[in-house]
Amino acid sequence: MRSSLVLALVALCLGLAQAFTALPALFSGSCARRAATSAVGGLSMAHHVQFKGAKKHRKNRPRKASLADINRAAPPYNPDTMAEVRKLGPAWTAIGQTDMSKYVKLERNGNTFYHVKAPHSAAV
Repeated sequence: MRSSLVLALVALCLGLAQAFTALPALFSGSCARRAATSAVGGLSMAHHVQFKGAKKHRKNRPRKASLADINRAAPPYNPDTMAEVRKLGPAWTAIGQTDMSKYVKLERNGNTFYHVKAPHSAAV
């Protein structure tokens, strides 16, 4: 009794599965696509690609449409931006031996530093 009930349920499930797999074959063309996508859960695909990155910026860049845009001259700019800075002279000057009296010489890790005043030292 129990085994026949199980066999009947299995046959019913297999029959339903075959009925659902044969369903898209009943339609043709776009109807079959619609039936298949609705069975999946309303899945829809894009009809064209979306441009990304540089390709999108190239496609959407502003065009020179008017004559004022086409005939516009390049903006004036200084090609040598550092010329003014070079005219000012060096940012540092060499210190002569006579000026060394007001500087303190420090040596750390093999490097020599000159400070304007002596570094703070704790009173002993």
